[in-house]
Amino acid sequence: MGDNMSIKEMLHDADPYVRRDACESVQESRSDEYIAELVRVLEDEDLGVREAALNALTAIGGEPVAVAVVPTLGSEDVAIRNIGVEILEQLGSVAVEPVGKILNDSDDDVVKFGVDILSKIKDPRVEGLLAPLVEHKNPNVRAAVVLCMGKVDVATAVPTLLKALGDSEEWVRFSAIEGLGHLEDKGALDALLAIIESESGLVQEAALDAVARIASSEDSIKVLPKVEALLTQGHVLSVGAVVELIEKALMPGSSLSLSAESREVFFKCFSEAVKNEDREVQEKGLRGLGRLRMTAGIECVLTFAEALQEIDPDMEEHLVDTIASIIGAGSLPESVLEELAKGGKTLSVLVSAIADTRWEEAVPVLEELIKTVGKEEGRLIVGALEKIGSPDSMAVLERLLTHADGHTRKTAARAFAALAGDVAVGPIFEALKIEPYNDVMEEMTDALTLIPSEEVRDGFCAFISSEKESLREMGARGLGMVCYEGVFESLRKAAADKSPAVRKAAYRSMTMLGIAEATGELLKGLTDTDDDVKLSVVKGLSGWSGEGLTEALIEALKDPNVWVRYHAVTLLGDILAEGGAADGIEELILALMERDEPPVMAASAGALGKAGTELSLEALVQYIDHEDSNVSAAVEGALEMISCRHSE
Repeated sequence: MGDNMSIKEMLHDADPYVRRDACESVQESRSDEYIAELVRVLEDEDLGVREAALNALTAIGGEPVAVAVVPTLGSEDVAIRNIGVEILEQLGSVAVEPVGKILNDSDDDVVKFGVDILSKIKDPRVEGLLAPLVEHKNPNVRAAVVLCMGKVDVATAVPTLLKALGDSEEWVRFSAIEGLGHLEDKGALDALLAIIESESGLVQEAALDAVARIASSEDSIKVLPKVEALLTQGHVLSVGAVVELIEKALMPGSSLSLSAESREVFFKCFSEAVKNEDREVQEKGLRGLGRLRMTAGIECVLTFAEALQEIDPDMEEHLVDTIASIIGAGSLPESVLEELAKGGKTLSVLVSAIADTRWEEAVPVLEELIKTVGKEEGRLIVGALEKIGSPDSMAVLERLLTHADGHTRKTAARAFAALAGDVAVGPIFEALKIEPYNDVMEEMTDALTLIPSEEVRDGFCAFISSEKESLREMGARGLGMVCYEGVFESLRKAAADKSPAVRKAAYRSMTMLGIAEATGELLKGLTDTDDDVKLSVVKGLSGWSGEGLTEALIEALKDPNVWVRYHAVTLLGDILAEGGAADGIEELILALMERDEPPVMAASAGALGKAGTELSLEALVQYIDHEDSNVSAAVEGALEMISCRHSE
């Protein structure tokens, strides 16, 4: 009892944090002893306390909570009412009976709140509670009731809602239509169609939305002539509903074939929608144009796109989908091909649509277009040619290997290799032989490695003996990624090349092969005369093991290049961490801490942290306030690492 009293005292405490803690304690215990107190706390001046009380009450749950919360619906404070509504909705079915008791309240607002709450609870008892309210004197209550009947799927609601379609209040009729849409009962179609023909504005729009929601494919075929007639008479209808009916009526297997006259009527509806200022209406109009698949729709879409200040990714996707749908039904008109040839804002939209439909007729236009566009547009065109995948598009990609723009040559090589496979090997090797730029050569080389072919291996091996340095480099680069037997001897030859670039590529490829016999050659690379080569080797040795590795790394600690020493000491730290041979290594690293440059000192601190010995700990402490922030930070991290290890 003492504990209970302390909770109650906490709920009355002057400190809001204490009151909130009390609510959270009740939430954990779910004790119904505090329901009344918690309902009182819903009016607390502190929002955090109110939220905690709400959570506690919903956690307790049950009909007693619902009974206690229902009176809050009559509060003059909007915030309190909203909290009460939220709790009752979360309680679900246990709230049905307590909420049902307020449906006869003299305050119509309270009655409506009750109906709105019941609309969120699907329970068979709701039907009996709502039935007496269908003819309530307040139209807001009647509207809430008919909508609720639709939302909770009351079995016998259709006749009631159909009757409500004759209500004198427009808002009630609108709500009844919305309720029928939720029920999706085909028995309501005729009545809804009659409303479409007789009403206007929101009621007519709601009726059309409901029809579109309820109608099957066959129903839509029957409904469309009436919709067409209304559009012809100048009625402004819901574009989304018209699109949905068109989509259902023209589903695969449908018997409907729209006449040219009918298409023109719907085309006018959708093309006008595209001009609307509302983004959502524009998107529905585009969707409708795509479903009609009239070539005139493409020009409509392009005109709309050109008028946009900016085409964002989402809108571009809608534009592409619309044009792709239309292209899929036939060919592009000559005017659109001319538009494509001009380039401009809509170029990426047209190219993407052509790619999506794999439209072969556009290949000659794309080949001409790529001669004049920029890098990004060129990438799109190459991607489209790859997607089209026809013999003509492959031929264009092959010709693009010698295009004037290097970026185009790069993307063409990758697309051609992916598309043509073995057929691409010879042409790409020939393009490599005349390619003047190293970055393009690298891309072409990498593209070749994606083709599983011994011809690729043989081509790279042949390059190793080329008189041209760049080709020898590409041969060495490529051999590391083809993983065929016999490439190591060619890489050994490349590692002895007079060119540092070739040697660097050879050693890099050896590390990629990951074979034991490469270890000796790689260790030779640590003594190369070129700094870039040595750096490439020492970086590539991460994760390697083998005879002579530790000794070679120790020797590399004497290298004149600071970054070679940096990576060497880092690798020695990894060896220490894995429990490798450590004789003398720790002492050598400690010596580096005393005399080397800051980057090597920082790496040494990290290595000593991995060693984790008392000797390392004592040595590192003296560098904790080193003037170089990178060194001091590395030392701090190493000390923390050692401390954690010793505390385990």
